[in-house]
Amino acid sequence: MQEITRTRKIMTKNKLFIPAFSIILTFLLFIFQFYSLQSPEVIPASAPDDEFSGARAYQILENLLSENKPHPVGSKLNKEVKKRITSELNKLGVSFEEQRTWACGSRFNNCAPVENIIATIPGSDKDSVIALMAHYDSVEMAPGAGDDGAAVAAILETTRALLLDAPFKNSIMLIFTDGEEAGLLGAEAFFKQHPLAKTIDLLLNFEGSGTKGGSMILRTTEANELLINAYSESSGSPYGFSFVKEIFKRMPNDTDFSVVMRAGVDGMDFAFAGERNHYHSPNDNLENIDLGTIQHHGENMLPLTRTLADMDIDELGNNVVYGGTIYGIWSHWASSNSYFLILLSLFLIGLGSFKLKPSIKGISLGFLFSPAILLSTILFGFLGFKFVELITGTVISWPGIDLPYRLLLISSTSLGALIAINLINRFVNQTDQVTGVWIFWWVLSFLCVLFLPDAANLLIIPTLMAGVFLSVAGFIKPDLKAFALLGTLVFAVPSTLGLIYSLEQSQGYRLILVVLPLIGLYAIALSPLLHGINLKKGMVVSLVGIIVSLSIVAYKPLYTEWRPQHVNINYIENLDSGTATYNLQSQNPISENLKSSLDFQQSRKALLPYTNRTSSNWAETLPTNWQKPDFKILNESIKNNQREIEIEIRSLRAADKLLLAVPANSQLRKFKLNEIEYEAVLSRYFSDDFFAIRLVGVYEKPIVLTLTFDSSALITGAYLADISTELPANAEKILKNRTKLSVPSGHGGDTATLFRSISF
Repeated sequence: MQEITRTRKIMTKNKLFIPAFSIILTFLLFIFQFYSLQSPEVIPASAPDDEFSGARAYQILENLLSENKPHPVGSKLNKEVKKRITSELNKLGVSFEEQRTWACGSRFNNCAPVENIIATIPGSDKDSVIALMAHYDSVEMAPGAGDDGAAVAAILETTRALLLDAPFKNSIMLIFTDGEEAGLLGAEAFFKQHPLAKTIDLLLNFEGSGTKGGSMILRTTEANELLINAYSESSGSPYGFSFVKEIFKRMPNDTDFSVVMRAGVDGMDFAFAGERNHYHSPNDNLENIDLGTIQHHGENMLPLTRTLADMDIDELGNNVVYGGTIYGIWSHWASSNSYFLILLSLFLIGLGSFKLKPSIKGISLGFLFSPAILLSTILFGFLGFKFVELITGTVISWPGIDLPYRLLLISSTSLGALIAINLINRFVNQTDQVTGVWIFWWVLSFLCVLFLPDAANLLIIPTLMAGVFLSVAGFIKPDLKAFALLGTLVFAVPSTLGLIYSLEQSQGYRLILVVLPLIGLYAIALSPLLHGINLKKGMVVSLVGIIVSLSIVAYKPLYTEWRPQHVNINYIENLDSGTATYNLQSQNPISENLKSSLDFQQSRKALLPYTNRTSSNWAETLPTNWQKPDFKILNESIKNNQREIEIEIRSLRAADKLLLAVPANSQLRKFKLNEIEYEAVLSRYFSDDFFAIRLVGVYEKPIVLTLTFDSSALITGAYLADISTELPANAEKILKNRTKLSVPSGHGGDTATLFRSISF
């Protein structure tokens, strides 16, 4: 025993041991957390019938998307996908109905003819209904294997397994929505027009935003205690962070679940977001979808549905925060308990401080220097990626994960952190610093509890456990104190570094200013354990890492076939002037090979009259001989000083979209489509100077609209456009020069727009 004690003393006296062990421990903990968040192994098609098999679900997906091509709302292929879904339901013996109607979005005036599928597995209590929902349409440029074919296939495979145990106490409804990509229109149609929408008690929505990654809880409604408890008990691989819910509230992103919440229905929204560069692009296909992701969707879906289907779901309880998985262990608690936990952590930190006896001056310096570490880490990380912009001409969000960018992230943030830590170590001893650091964490935790309650657990768990380790350190021998402090890293890693890979997967470095603070917070927690040594060698290593990574970035091709550049080709023809323009649209600089297709100009120019946006990379071209969109006034009347005009518009070239842009000064108040009235809203897509009504998935359909104005004055300066994904024949050279290193993407992708002025 004496020999062990003597060895510990020797190790403690060695200044390099604790810092070196801290770095090694950080690496090991990160690897442990990383693997704990991976998707489960794929269960083969030969698995027992009562299990969810990702392989069987993939077979369904292959059948649904056998052409492996885009199938946007209203297209012939989308109708074929719908038929295949109903065929699968027929095989299972599940009764269903189709809802065919027009729908317009609540946030934008996007409208489309949608065809929803609603199926039901009756339960013994017909008044209680749980719904599973996913959309089956895709964007114009993507086959939609991840978004959202994987979820559709998972629901069908889950349904097969559920039927083995049916009937359950609660009925189970299956909703396959159409037109999600056009503005959540299928969900809007169902929840506003279908009587079955009012019977739903709980709904689970499943989405995809890439081609791989874990199926995680994206968000829940506020009353989620019953849901989270059921999920925790049933899922073998729970995954999700309630802080994402706080992020989602502040982002423009939407899923069908947004409509669910606006309808006042409780539930959960699941999604995966790995390889997001494939999102809304041709790479979202059958070849690239990860079967492990489909498996994870099913392992969330099937056991949770089984559990909820036999539960009393009348009372959902309070709001619960959930902390993802910490080395495979799921944590959650009632949001109101965060106040107790924050007080407990303060007590433990105070107890540890009482025993460790730090100085007030030292604690104050440790506290005040903590934000300096945070800011230095963020600054150097940000500057590192700014250098990437200078070298490559690309924006900071592109790309993610590849080795040189990962090395740059580690090296640049490490340099910033080490500079600050080395400076601070000169003024504060280890005991004072560790106390000041965790008081700083506590203050951040307290602010989160007050203002970002769903994100509070992200900081509370490390702070609480730091309080435990500080208390322990206060009661053990001085030689062992540093070893006790190592325990603070164990819980700091999952809440900081453990989240970085997930953010990289989902956003590249688009959310770099979210990633960098996480690294900075960990640097603060690590700083006391690097005390007492000269960190200049570490700074040199970090600087070398920055130079190496930037050198690789300078010579390494920025784009690959796996992660190509997103470039849309837009053809715009002014039917009034008889002029036409091509525009290459990308977030990043266009390749010289692609720009050589035509004499593309870099000066900025407004290409559409109904928007104030300007574009570079434009080139004049010859107009087509396509027919212009047709416009007819069918009827007109004036009542109570309101002018009502009935019009018919149509694309004579069978374009998939029609756009009606009406000047804001026209006093347009509402429009009627398919006997349903909608409020006119100013366009988010184009300009505040115009009301815009976008009709999606129309093709050859003539569309009748009734417009209501608060004025009887003649309306001039309005425009009618039809928009197709089919480009003119003279785009051949541009398409040829757009290699596999660049692909169309987004909700529009490649477009050909023909517009004309009209008057009312």
